[in-house]
Amino acid sequence: MMKALLSLDQALTAKPVVDGQAFSAATYQLCKVRDDLARQQREEGPSEASRKRLERVNGVISVVLAGHFPIGAVPWDELDRARGWLADIAAELG
Repeated sequence: MMKALLSLDQALTAKPVVDGQAFSAATYQLCKVRDDLARQQREEGPSEASRKRLERVNGVISVVLAGHFPIGAVPWDELDRARGWLADIAAELG
């Protein structure tokens, strides 16, 4: 989880330049987090909390991809907000 946060921080630090390496790293790390959460959910059984965490991580991935491959302007504010969602999940999980 921390690697995903650090990668996202690096992408945000490069603002206003799109750092493709940082976005790629963030996407990779976020997908690992998503896969770990999905595996944990399969092993422990689904719960409302685990479902919500998985939904939020998927949302963060979507925002990061929108920043990496923007159709218009890079959604920096949304990326910053998504970083907060990820930090909240990390705090929940300890």
